[in-house]
Amino acid sequence: MNKWFPLVMLLILLAGMALRIPRLAERPLHHDEANQAYRFGLLLEDGVYEYDADDHHGPTLYYLTLPVSWITGVKTFADSVEGTYRSVPVVFGLLLILAIPLLRCGLGTTSVCTAALFTAISPGMAYYSRFYIQESLLVFFTFMAIAGGWRSIQIGSRFWAIVAGLSIGLMFATKETAIIAYAAMFGAALLCALVAHTTHFPLKNMALGLIFALLIAFLLFSSFMTNMNGPVDAVLAFKGYFARGTGMDTDHVHPWNFYLRMLTRYQFDGGPRWSEGLFFGLGLLGCIAILRKKLPPEIDLGLARFIMFYTILLTLAYSVISYKTPWCILSFLHGWILLAGIAVASILNCCADKITIPSAVRSVKIVLFLLLGWPVYKTYRLAENTVFRYAADYRNPYVYAHTAPDFKNLIRRIDEMAAVSPEGKEMYVQVIAAPDSTWPLPFYLRRFPNVGYWTDATEVPGEIKPSLVIAGPDFESDPEEFLTEFYSLRQDTLLSLHIDRTLWDAFIETRK
Repeated sequence: MNKWFPLVMLLILLAGMALRIPRLAERPLHHDEANQAYRFGLLLEDGVYEYDADDHHGPTLYYLTLPVSWITGVKTFADSVEGTYRSVPVVFGLLLILAIPLLRCGLGTTSVCTAALFTAISPGMAYYSRFYIQESLLVFFTFMAIAGGWRSIQIGSRFWAIVAGLSIGLMFATKETAIIAYAAMFGAALLCALVAHTTHFPLKNMALGLIFALLIAFLLFSSFMTNMNGPVDAVLAFKGYFARGTGMDTDHVHPWNFYLRMLTRYQFDGGPRWSEGLFFGLGLLGCIAILRKKLPPEIDLGLARFIMFYTILLTLAYSVISYKTPWCILSFLHGWILLAGIAVASILNCCADKITIPSAVRSVKIVLFLLLGWPVYKTYRLAENTVFRYAADYRNPYVYAHTAPDFKNLIRRIDEMAAVSPEGKEMYVQVIAAPDSTWPLPFYLRRFPNVGYWTDATEVPGEIKPSLVIAGPDFESDPEEFLTEFYSLRQDTLLSLHIDRTLWDAFIETRK
């Protein structure tokens, strides 16, 4: 396979691109995406970023969006579009596929090609690589920390120690909950040392990596030395994360098997069946091969053990924590994908060991690849449905408190009213809703300069009559002055749109 390796990786990358790049703007923005986009807009327009510990996570996502805005010529928040933001996780989702061969020296060609393919076609990996949140970046930096650490240990390279250190720092600067992965890494390294009866660690390279980890995290959280409270706030933020992790002050509390259902089999309300079972099932076989030491000679037992311990510990940690959201599955899902690659290589090696006739070995390998081809094809089709057809369908397990497709009809109606208004997009719009019923409106109304936001109707000034009022379903307007329509914000949340009668009449005239 070695001579075909570049071509195989190119085909895998193309498969990953087919699931990640097309129709990026089709799915309405999740409220978290809109919130992150709004915060990037502040950095873009003001040139200033200050870390906010109130559940916004670290700064890497915002800083890494800047090059996209420069390349595309976006100078203001109003100029930006969905693709401006979603292209960032797309790039890191594709980089993750390309980075897997960094472990080729420790896992072998078959393992890394299989893991790269599985990363490309995983429904969860593909879906959240199109989602403007931190997870795609976190998984990439986590993998680079492992790959850099492994290569540093193998060849004693300071360069790879620095890569590992920078990646560890970027993990934290991406999402503070990276400490869960740190704990799993430490536990896995300790277990590997105990099993191998070794106490040898490259302390100099580890110290070098730690210095660079602290340096990059400090620079980013301090906004490049302009906000010295940022690093302190990042540490203090753990108080809030620990509280949410135990189920306090959050609605995102789910049972211990929440992620296990997503890994195995998930079906809701008559929808399609979802599963990452191909990777989880093969990953379990990979664990068995590692424990029994039935690995191909090209797979390093120490590295395989580390991946196994790390993945199991991380899966257990996220399962025990009460706070759960579906995107958190990515960190340990990728571990199961790496183990699945080890399993495929081990199965092929086992067949080769038991059959002495070379032609028969090739035939058996072809048969095994064909047998694997069907579940791979089915998983790819499932990933297609996940990212396209069911991208905002509540029956999709990766769709979580998501904006309903009908919300875009609301935005379309607002644009239609602006088109017939004498003020155009400068018309006065009132939004009267609770914070959790407001987002993602600030993103979609970014080109309307005269929008006011209130949570209580009694606080709204009455001097100027608005052209539009967007409110909750219980808001009542004068039917002689306003026409009312209703739209879905989320599956269980409605918004009402109240349109000035004069404006509505002007709109109707354009339809005659």
